[in-house]
Amino acid sequence: MQSLKTAEQAVRQMWSFSQALDLALVDEEIRKGLKVEVGYQHGERVGYISVRLGDVLGLKGSDLFLLLMAGLMHDIGALGAFADAHGQTKMMELHSQLGAEILRDFPGGEKLYAALLYHHKTPLTKPDAPLMAKIISLADKLDLILPRRKTTYQERADILNRIRARSGTEYYPEVVQALERVADEEAFWLYLSEDNLLSPTLDFMFYSRKEQDCLDYDGICDEIRSRSFVDKLGVIFAFLIDQKSDFTGKHSRRVAENAYKLAGHLGWSEEDRKDIMLAGLLHDLGKLAVPQKILDKPGVLSSSEIEIIKSHTYYTYNLLSAAGFARHIIEWASYHHERLDGKGYPFRLSANDLSIGSRIMTIADMYSALTEDRPYRDGLPAEKALQIIAEGKGRLVDSELFEVARKAFL
Repeated sequence: MQSLKTAEQAVRQMWSFSQALDLALVDEEIRKGLKVEVGYQHGERVGYISVRLGDVLGLKGSDLFLLLMAGLMHDIGALGAFADAHGQTKMMELHSQLGAEILRDFPGGEKLYAALLYHHKTPLTKPDAPLMAKIISLADKLDLILPRRKTTYQERADILNRIRARSGTEYYPEVVQALERVADEEAFWLYLSEDNLLSPTLDFMFYSRKEQDCLDYDGICDEIRSRSFVDKLGVIFAFLIDQKSDFTGKHSRRVAENAYKLAGHLGWSEEDRKDIMLAGLLHDLGKLAVPQKILDKPGVLSSSEIEIIKSHTYYTYNLLSAAGFARHIIEWASYHHERLDGKGYPFRLSANDLSIGSRIMTIADMYSALTEDRPYRDGLPAEKALQIIAEGKGRLVDSELFEVARKAFL
């Protein structure tokens, strides 16, 4: 059924961006700030737990989908909050506010806004919180106390007793009751011990239900998959990527704009130029997996640190592939450190493997990096930057495309 296919694509898309956030949250400094080991899959696990609880509490169709999205994205404000409130008690409130504002521009934005704004509230501080916020509040805290392995019967009983004891103070009673119902299911706990929660989530939301029950997903999922929203998502994540490090400023945005400009000088259609701009916005998505202390290191990187930095294009490739982006956008975004002579990374591709779009992205990335101000140096003038890039003609960059870049940037 086409509607289910669109719905599944929408979930896969948001799931992949949740994984990008989770990669950022395993950063050593972020874990220190939270004083808990969040690790991989936190957003995914909160999303899965939330839809299981939401189903028991009567949420259906688009509301259940929005709950999943809120669970997957509930920490989207954390990257911004760490810059201003690292290790401070106001961290929870600040990242909730930032995340709520970001998701307000999503489809179903007002419900998502309220869900994120109040997801760290309790029955004592916000007794009238929206149901989605109540659910995410418990799902978030449950995941933080769950071990990252298969739990024993006694461990599950202890966890439930701990939550029951705080019902009405830390947890909302109706959500605790929903958890008790879900917790009777052995598979609920077993899924949470597995690496792959996407499959059981898709099965629960779509394929274990009657077709009629899934029809209400259509509108919201069509919006999530729309080009206008995907472009907006690109801008949001470009902002999150760049603010992780003081060294990168607005790098992703500048790469996107320079790639768009180059494509225009080549006579590309507006549709193709928008594609390469989107690829530029997301080309460093994998940098969310690189620890900030390496990105911001003022001195020379060690060989092991260089290898970690170089892994970012690998993560970009995998995240965009999992999100279901068109093949050409994936390649343009992920191949910007490949070289014509085959000595680039991460795939060691050579000239025969690199399209014009990928070659544009390489020049746009290099030119943007050289001309941007960084904390440790001023940006270079355009002429000097192009002189440096010219040294790599035929090896790093396409010679003919370089001449186009010279005309575009001077």
